[in-house]
Amino acid sequence: MNILIGEITSYKAIVIAKYIKQTYPESIIFTYDYRNYTRIFRTKFSDKHFFIKKNDINNFKLKEIIIKYNIEFFFPVINNEIKKIWKHKNDYGESLKYLGAYENYKILNDKYKLHKLAKRLDILTPKIYDNLKEVIFPFVVKPTNLSSAKGILYINTKNDINKISNQRNLILQEFITGVGVGYSCYCYNGQISNGYGHMRLAEYPITGGSSTYRTNYIDERMENVVNKIINNINYTGFAMFEFKLTKNNKLFLIECNPRIWGSINQGLVNGVNYFEKILYHKKNSKIKFKYKTYLSPLIYLSFFKYLLSFRINHIYIFLKNIKINKSDVSFLNDTKAYISMILRKL
Repeated sequence: MNILIGEITSYKAIVIAKYIKQTYPESIIFTYDYRNYTRIFRTKFSDKHFFIKKNDINNFKLKEIIIKYNIEFFFPVINNEIKKIWKHKNDYGESLKYLGAYENYKILNDKYKLHKLAKRLDILTPKIYDNLKEVIFPFVVKPTNLSSAKGILYINTKNDINKISNQRNLILQEFITGVGVGYSCYCYNGQISNGYGHMRLAEYPITGGSSTYRTNYIDERMENVVNKIINNINYTGFAMFEFKLTKNNKLFLIECNPRIWGSINQGLVNGVNYFEKILYHKKNSKIKFKYKTYLSPLIYLSFFKYLLSFRINHIYIFLKNIKINKSDVSFLNDTKAYISMILRKL
């Protein structure tokens, strides 16, 4: 079974390369990246690696690799790249057959379209303001289709409105105070194949960014919301739905990442095989709720910021659970992969 994964300097790609290689030892893992240093610094779970020049905008090299090496499954992990590849998935042979209609991806990936769908399905979501005259402070400004915390602004006062330089392709969203929780899954023909819930224990930026430390979280309401949405559009593909859980136990749908997501390791180390339906080999998920996962070295930067803000509870929880904490990518276990992640940010 030949599998292509990339960009391999992304921790998401490293995590799934490790998982697939260990769960399906018969597989051959091919990897690629646009960074020259990956000729030397890359994960040890890569059996064969390709350096691709960034100016290959039509992905001729990727298509050539897929044909030449009989790639059965191709797992791209970077959001901007996925949009381009999914739109033209037939150009990549059968390697993307685990993905459904591109139009459904667009609905989930666009925050405004997802909001409209959620409202139609009577799902609780933050209010969307039509213009700045309607806003109630604080509120959040988000690009409609960028991933994770990219481009997000938190507007607390009228003076902060100057931070908004361009209102094109932005949404103005009600700010919801609460804890970040999520439900992640692989879906097939509008049904959840394998799913799992998690809660954020630390983020970076600490004002609301990517998760750097997570734990397990069970809430049937999340699964019910996800089922409503994916069934309505008959979605096939990976997805992670983000929610905010308020102090009075209300659950707000915030957004969706219709791709392999950053916290995928949380489910994987606790027994969820998101690839079970795709890879055709019977590897039943044996779900447990034991481990917490973290993204190193970014977690240490978030802890530093928490210290500066006199918020030490996040650090206390981490230290208290040191025996059941698992790093997404370990410096000791996969040194070159760890270095490649750091170089990616330089």
